Amino acid sequence: MTGTSLDGLDASLVEVTGRGLGMSAKLIGMVSFSLQGLADVLSPMTEGKPHTPLDYLRAARQLGELHADAVDALCRAHLPADRRLSMVVAHGQTIWHAPKSGVSWQLFDPEPVVRRLSVPVCFNLRQADLIAGGEGAPITPISDWVMFRHPDRDRVIINLGGISNVTRLAGGGSPEQILGGDLGPCNLLIDGVVRRLYPDQRFDTDGMIARQGRIDSEVLGLIERHPAFQSQAKRSLGREDFTVGWVNDLVDRLSDLLSPADIVASVVDSVARLVGKSPMVRADEAVLAGGGARNAFLVQRFADTLPVTNVLLSDALGVPIEARESAGFAVLGALCEDRVPICLPQITGSKCPGVSGHWVLPGVTM
Repeated sequence: MTGTSLDGLDASLVEVTGRGLGMSAKLIGMVSFSLQGLADVLSPMTEGKPHTPLDYLRAARQLGELHADAVDALCRAHLPADRRLSMVVAHGQTIWHAPKSGVSWQLFDPEPVVRRLSVPVCFNLRQADLIAGGEGAPITPISDWVMFRHPDRDRVIINLGGISNVTRLAGGGSPEQILGGDLGPCNLLIDGVVRRLYPDQRFDTDGMIARQGRIDSEVLGLIERHPAFQSQAKRSLGREDFTVGWVNDLVDRLSDLLSPADIVASVVDSVARLVGKSPMVRADEAVLAGGGARNAFLVQRFADTLPVTNVLLSDALGVPIEARESAGFAVLGALCEDRVPICLPQITGSKCPGVSGHWVLPGVTM
């Protein structure tokens, strides 16, 4: 799994028992790989800058090779000698997400994985929902239900990636009761501000910069002027919404009023309060996951502002925060294999999305 933050590739080994919605999933282990120079190749593509077809083909192949490296390392480190890998599920790198046009492009070449590891690969999981009129996102709520539901407590799973999104799981509830959606920018905003103000840093390690700043509560109002927050219609969000240009314009507007540390502290606070304003986050527990959950200042802001009794990291439930998405995609692939629709119409807005996923099989392509 690579996300909108372009901060690395995470691969998780998941043991799935049972079938369909009766399955259970256990994380066995994970590895994280740096994208290295590939991040510099993919970043301008995700910003819509023009490239030749050959550029995209080469990037897809490189990404496929990196996935093969990661899965190979994952198996060497965590797969027991008496077990074999049954399938690989890959998200690919989102280049452009345009649900209003019914399309979304996740760049990925599965052939290196199939050739090197001789296992089926499931990918392109968003298209069935998009063709059925949905947003194609978020698609992980059903995997959150498999991995994190509680028989009695209402839980919200808050993913703090490039975009912040939430899954609300009613205690003992069925998939039809799951709520979810994208709520706003997270690391796309925080990391973008840090890189603009502190060019030698890619992100605010442990929230150390933010801790030194003073929060200006008015910054949230500036962020909410973004067009994504002007419509009441439910929609999915991505890098194409919260561009580098938008982040830089925001920093320029704030630089005459606030110190760099104040700006970082204020945008972190804004991320937490944007999430906290959603009625979906009212629950007994909030479970934080994604790279942003390693920002101690952001986690504290959630603890201070969320309308929940308890805030914890997904680590406490056996899934490290870095593994939540990659483990979730393993579950999604297993559901696809069992011909269970993974997209929930009440979340994506689709009508009868059907079974998702494209498959490439060893020796046979379909």
